[in-house]
Amino acid sequence: MAELTDEEFERCERELPGALRAVGDTFRGPSPDLVGRGLARGRQRSRIRAVRRAAIAGVLVAASVGGWAVFGDGSEASVSGPVARTDVSTQPGGQRDLLPYLAKAVPPEGNLTNDESRFDDGVPRVLRSQASISATYSNGSGSSPLIVTVSRPVPGTGTDLASDAYCPAARALLQCTRSAEPDGAALTVRKARKEEGSSEQEWRVLYTRPDAARVDVRTIVAEPGPGSAGGALVLSIEQITAIARSAVWDPVVAAQPAADQQVLGLLRALTPPEVRVVGVDGDADVGVAVVETDAGRFLLSASVTSASTDGRSDCPGKGNGTCEMVTLSDGTRARVEHDRNTQGRIVPLALTAFRAHGPQVRLEAGAPPPKGFSVPGELRGSGSGLTADQLMAIAASPRWDAP
Repeated sequence: MAELTDEEFERCERELPGALRAVGDTFRGPSPDLVGRGLARGRQRSRIRAVRRAAIAGVLVAASVGGWAVFGDGSEASVSGPVARTDVSTQPGGQRDLLPYLAKAVPPEGNLTNDESRFDDGVPRVLRSQASISATYSNGSGSSPLIVTVSRPVPGTGTDLASDAYCPAARALLQCTRSAEPDGAALTVRKARKEEGSSEQEWRVLYTRPDAARVDVRTIVAEPGPGSAGGALVLSIEQITAIARSAVWDPVVAAQPAADQQVLGLLRALTPPEVRVVGVDGDADVGVAVVETDAGRFLLSASVTSASTDGRSDCPGKGNGTCEMVTLSDGTRARVEHDRNTQGRIVPLALTAFRAHGPQVRLEAGAPPPKGFSVPGELRGSGSGLTADQLMAIAASPRWDAP
């Protein structure tokens, strides 16, 4: 089964809830946001797999040239900015309502409807890597969907450099410009058509702030194309840019994890002192490191998800000696899957910790690079390189639960 792209998931998020309500208005589900949470979990799983594959390739290349720029001095980087935490509007369950922020950022002559926010600030900070709101903006010229995403990517990582905040090589259906600003910020403007001759475009502005936080604003516009009359613009590029630059997003950024509070920073900081980190890559939710021990070099990866992402907490079946449930030093329940060879496929040593305050921490040690990918001299060792006890010590850190 093919994995859906972010754009396809977002279309599903917009269309599926309404379609389900239309055919089942009388059905009372166990939770009003069940569909939204299901879609979010599906996208999270798909994204973690994709980011892990990309980060493995990136970190191997980075390590082969002697280090990684993000943590080159051995210190814990932080991109904390000067913004202050302010009072916020919070929905039941810790969900922050982002509509008041967006309402202050859009042009005042229009109005917002069909809004949906996704930002749970009632969970540990490591899980708050992204906030988003989708809505329909309407004015005298018509209506357009509007999506705003606020995140704090770690600058300089391979994942960040491959993001849409940077312009790719020239493409027939994409116009893209990126400009650096004197205060260290950067502005990326993208206009994309799905097909030649279409009057419909996605306009997108990504503003990377001086504190490294990023505000991504997207809308769909109808513009004259070959053989098309087009229509009046609901929002101009200048207005979209103003939304991205608005200071109203400061409290959202302040509630998100800085670089040393994200998975990538925690993986670096919590790796045992006897294990040398050669290079790291990843993003807010996934971190991959090349580590070196007396036995050679190995891969160590970490990812976090919400506790509800994986309902299976026990070992499947009897485990057959390859899986066991353990209790970490802080009382957290965890599943250890020992490294093994299954029908020619190497399964790495892995630990999944089901932390009481929300994050589910997944650690893997000794995972081989993707099939066909080879960097001479990189993975010199055999086995996992780290022990289950070392993974247990990483997963037991209270820093995973930091508010």
